[in-house]
Amino acid sequence: MNVPPPPGHTPTRSDGTQARQRLLKAALQLFADKGYQKTSTREIADAAEVNLGSISYYFGDKPGLYRAVFCESFCDTAAAPDILQARGCLPDPAAAQLDPDAALAAFFFNFLHPLKQGALIRLVIRLHFRELVEPSGVMGTEMDDDLADLFRNMSQLISLRLGLDAPDTDTLRLTHAVLGMAMHFFVAQDLVDQVSPKLVAQPESIDALAERLATWAAGMINAEALRRDTSRDPA
Repeated sequence: MNVPPPPGHTPTRSDGTQARQRLLKAALQLFADKGYQKTSTREIADAAEVNLGSISYYFGDKPGLYRAVFCESFCDTAAAPDILQARGCLPDPAAAQLDPDAALAAFFFNFLHPLKQGALIRLVIRLHFRELVEPSGVMGTEMDDDLADLFRNMSQLISLRLGLDAPDTDTLRLTHAVLGMAMHFFVAQDLVDQVSPKLVAQPESIDALAERLATWAAGMINAEALRRDTSRDPA
């Protein structure tokens, strides 16, 4: 996200970097589990095993710490797509010289890719979805705008697949259904881990999941195309 870095101080103690990282990781876990409003700075400091004043020293205040958790990467960005930019997961079929089905398959592969990055990155994604559902009031609208762009791009792709010039009401319904298939594995992480952990246990299982979701999404679009053809049939 293009959010200005939070105010803070440059650590002067030799253990300052480690204390700051402990605060970030503790805050990530607690904010992802409980949300911004239900997490206290005392809880974060205790979990990080630092004194309460460390939060103001490194981040200014609780909102500053929250922004830092969002803005500072916890993954190797050279080895993974930008996990904070959902719109970039769906390639433009024309620009990428892909047919609509291939673009749809690329979307599921890209969107689920962060699941391969381990428990820490899953927490990051979980926090971002929690912010969408339970806005903290700290962040701006960029995440909403990002997902809105993804929705518009997906609705255009589905319209293209259906031979429409622009999305209609049923195309919008179908777009929500297709995106929901992918988002479920982030929003309902605890449920997935409880009832079907093997689905996301290994990189190859995540790739298999992406392939199946793409196939089923294409099937949903085919079913809608057939419904439209049938409704136009005078017989």
